[in-house]
Amino acid sequence: MPDDNIETSEQMRLLKDLLTGDEDLPLGQCLGLPNLPPGDYWVDIAGACVLCDVQPGTITGWLVKGGPARRPFPNPFRLMYRLYWKRSEIDLWLSD
Repeated sequence: MPDDNIETSEQMRLLKDLLTGDEDLPLGQCLGLPNLPPGDYWVDIAGACVLCDVQPGTITGWLVKGGPARRPFPNPFRLMYRLYWKRSEIDLWLSD
């Protein structure tokens, strides 16, 4: 899986450029997250828990242990100590 993470200083520069522009921004961009295709969006750990119908400790446990064993949970995009997933990746994981 490619590493989509970028350095904090680069992220700050990109976010500043976006926020000083005149156009409306998707919420993810306001948080400093990369653009996603239409119909897809970012979810944090709370959103991932709702989609998967599990408690937050379950997802953090999966991330630490690489679980569940038969079908590991998708790796998050990490930004400033927070975790985000593409909704489409969670939907794909749930459909497997």
